[in-house]
Amino acid sequence: MKKLILSLLALSLTAPTLQAGELHKVMGKREGRTNHSFMYEEKDCKTCHQGAPKGPASEAACIECHGSYDEVAASSADKTPNPHDAPHWGADVPCTVCHSEHQPAKVLCNDCHQFAFPNFSK
Repeated sequence: MKKLILSLLALSLTAPTLQAGELHKVMGKREGRTNHSFMYEEKDCKTCHQGAPKGPASEAACIECHGSYDEVAASSADKTPNPHDAPHWGADVPCTVCHSEHQPAKVLCNDCHQFAFPNFSK
């Protein structure tokens, strides 16, 4: 499982057209992101919901698959502005502030600014 996740991460870093994934029905009424489809196929909710399947996903799970805050910020360093390295907070903003697996995501920066992040998919 971990090798599959690392392979998908490597692919996502080399393929600029990949996005955060669109929401689609995955189990009953539950929606999830298309880029995490392999977890739904395996019914592996514990990958993100470590120890609490009905509780919030752990930030550690995001980091385990996608890399540290600094690694994610470095992977998007060519973007202006860099959505993962905010001038106000640096790279330390928790992933789940903007990204959500089961609900529409929200760009925190746009609470005050009007940035267009073309690869950010709700």
